[in-house]
Amino acid sequence: MGDSLRYKDWFEKAAHDLRGAEILMEHDGGNDLVAFHCQQAMEKMLKGWLLKTTGELLDGHSLVFLCRKATAAGAPLKGNLRDCAYVNQFYIETRYPSDSYMPVSEEEARDCMDAARKLMELLA
Repeated sequence: MGDSLRYKDWFEKAAHDLRGAEILMEHDGGNDLVAFHCQQAMEKMLKGWLLKTTGELLDGHSLVFLCRKATAAGAPLKGNLRDCAYVNQFYIETRYPSDSYMPVSEEEARDCMDAARKLMELLA
């Protein structure tokens, strides 16, 4: 089964990931999971916006790459590249066990939530 080519589906899934992050934060569900779901929300929102604007669904998971593509396509994200780079660091590190695991602090999880909310508001 292929990924949807309907941008609204991507926006809906992005909102779902952000809501999941909020619920996890509210119920002490793990800061690492909060950060991961924020990364997912931002990735899906960027992909949805690019699909809506350019008609192209991009592969990849790098928020930096997607933010640069969106900015080049006219998205008002010039000040958001740093947020994308920050949240991007939690994509792999939060998904798999590691011998050098570094826990995600509550402050880092909240920063991820703020970045995701800001990006989603700008692209909505």
